[in-house]
Amino acid sequence: MRPHNPARAARRRAEALERLGMEQVRCIYCGNTDPLLVRPRRIEDHHIFGRDRDSLEVPACLNCHAVAHEHLRDADVPMACEREPTKFARAIFRALAVHFSLLAKACWRFARRMQ
Repeated sequence: MRPHNPARAARRRAEALERLGMEQVRCIYCGNTDPLLVRPRRIEDHHIFGRDRDSLEVPACLNCHAVAHEHLRDADVPMACEREPTKFARAIFRALAVHFSLLAKACWRFARRMQ
């Protein structure tokens, strides 16, 4: 294991924050705030509707991002963009349902922590 280099860590953190466009990045689902924590907790962009459908994205750690995509697969949300308007709308509504379900679970977790 390489020794900790504070200068490199600070540079990586600054680059990650610049890439994500925020001063303090927080996973929308679990609240993680460190974009450079040792894998698997790195922060990245999650496209709520899928990268091909829309550019709306939220910050998510790798764990929560993987969970979100697993829920999208379970909800039969295809990752490729559909051409037919009805299938496109169905995918958007299912993706929103997954996102809101994950947000609701996160809200309950955050509320329990405040007791």
